[in-house]
Amino acid sequence: MSLRLAILALTDKYQLSVQQHAALRQLAALDEPPPSLAQRLQHGLAVLGAALGGLGILFWIAANWPSLSHAGRFALLQALLILALLGAWRHPATRVPLSLVAFITCGGLFAHFGQTYQTGADPWELFAVWALLTVPLCLGVRHDVLWTAWAVVALTATWLAYRAVPGLGFFEASLSSWVPAVALAALFRFAPVGAGLWPMRLIMIYATAGLCWVAIYSLLGPRLSAMYMVTLTSIAALIFVFSLRNMFDVFVVSALGFGANVVLMGGLARTLIAGGGVSTAAILLTGCVAAALLALTVKLILGLAHTHQPEHIA
Repeated sequence: MSLRLAILALTDKYQLSVQQHAALRQLAALDEPPPSLAQRLQHGLAVLGAALGGLGILFWIAANWPSLSHAGRFALLQALLILALLGAWRHPATRVPLSLVAFITCGGLFAHFGQTYQTGADPWELFAVWALLTVPLCLGVRHDVLWTAWAVVALTATWLAYRAVPGLGFFEASLSSWVPAVALAALFRFAPVGAGLWPMRLIMIYATAGLCWVAIYSLLGPRLSAMYMVTLTSIAALIFVFSLRNMFDVFVVSALGFGANVVLMGGLARTLIAGGGVSTAAILLTGCVAAALLALTVKLILGLAHTHQPEHIA
């Protein structure tokens, strides 16, 4: 039971007055801001400022492309990269935002090299090299911010690589949306790379979106294909895995639960439309089933949260 629920239980059990209940809340500091709020806010603003600053420099170079020489562009990008890395090394307090600037600048440097010399490389190779060469930076900083940005770049490289392979069917190409994502999520969960929960959460949202896209696409054909059952089974398996105590994360389970709702309701809607077309009864039934399924999903997730993480239930 959380502290908030414990106070409510004590108030009800001993029939405390309003003043006594307020005194308990004051002792528990429930009405006070979290003690780490100021620090987190400052850190978040620093990261946001670093991301906007790094992107702003890249956009400024792109906007003034004709007026800058090749050497001038390279000099600006390389100088920014070196200064950001040196600053992250020498000033631990600004290590994370400056490392993010270096990460963004590294990608801009590769993009500028490809635009200047027209190497003929596929776009996925740019993102793959970007992800590969920034692994030491992420391992050195060991923070969610860097690993989240790295995960976006790595998954983009994988998706573009699948798109570049000729002759792949839709199902094979769609594997790039969720199979590498699940593998990365497992890596971040178990490998001691310093990645927290947010990179894994972002990756699992990406994987869930990919699975839902495959399932909905399979429903558009003349008949129900095996892809629908494969994706539905995959979502169910992932829900089971992330429902285990050592794997549980309410954010990931909620995303997967929402994906399961989308896939199941898509299958029901297709069945009703195929059986009798769009009618008032079909729409009403779909709405009622969707509401009931959503309520059941929320109840199950709250039950898991009470079981595995009771301290986070307010």
